[in-house]
Amino acid sequence: MNNVIVCNQLTKVYKDKTALDSIDLNLGENKLIGLIGRNGAGKTTFLKTCAGYLKPTSGSINILGGNPFDNLDVLSNVTFIDEEIQYDESLSLNDILTLGKAFYQNWDSVYADKLIRYFNLDGKKKYRKLSRGMKTQFNIIMGLSCRAPLTLMDEPTLGLDVAVRKEFYNILIKDYMENPRTLIISSHLMSELENLLEEMVLIHDGRIVFHKSIEDLQGYGLILNGKKEIIHPFIANKKVLKTETFGSSLIAGIENNLTKDDLNYLNENNVDISKASIEDVYIWLTNNRKAGGFDDFK
Repeated sequence: MNNVIVCNQLTKVYKDKTALDSIDLNLGENKLIGLIGRNGAGKTTFLKTCAGYLKPTSGSINILGGNPFDNLDVLSNVTFIDEEIQYDESLSLNDILTLGKAFYQNWDSVYADKLIRYFNLDGKKKYRKLSRGMKTQFNIIMGLSCRAPLTLMDEPTLGLDVAVRKEFYNILIKDYMENPRTLIISSHLMSELENLLEEMVLIHDGRIVFHKSIEDLQGYGLILNGKKEIIHPFIANKKVLKTETFGSSLIAGIENNLTKDDLNYLNENNVDISKASIEDVYIWLTNNRKAGGFDDFK
């Protein structure tokens, strides 16, 4: 499998802020990938660097075999969609679609027209006269219709209600299955995306925390709930992601690497074992306070 994105010690610094910190990451072709992380984690900077909008401070990034910065050969095969994308607001939607056809070699005019009609947008309308939600819908249309080998979407459903978001996900997965390419979606709505994605990348404080398949993540963490005197000594040699006390009980989030003997011990001592959600794991791994909840905070 060829890699669409190859990062070696990729670093981006803004004055005194390190947005990307020595990232090493390879992402393969024809994958539907989620990029997650808290606000300010570096998600948008990473996507903009992949799209050639930003030049790395140090390290290297290779996109589709070339350096993306100021490289039209690469950028004609990459599209980046976010809330802040700017079009000439004097242009109509049809005018912008025509420009898309001129720039992207895989542009699908028939598909773009179908999406315009499906979302009930008026192609003759000026872009500046669209509501926020309509602009979001039109940005999605641009992102999907270009059929770029690398499609980057930064929070593509911001401003859309749940019904329209669901429509977008259905359209996205159907189009991806029919026209495979590498799609990277940054979003905080993990519960909505989890069943669509094949892989997920977690970035925190500018560093990659993990890059795993959805299958691996769904079995990554466990939640233990039982008496403190039972769980405390048990987790002493485990990778603990989260602990929280409730009276005489302790809830612990741990990495799922339990042995048969571990399971027997926990069952014999009436410890409840449940699987942690991907959202739980994400919160635990990006929380600088590993122990305690609000009630434990002093």
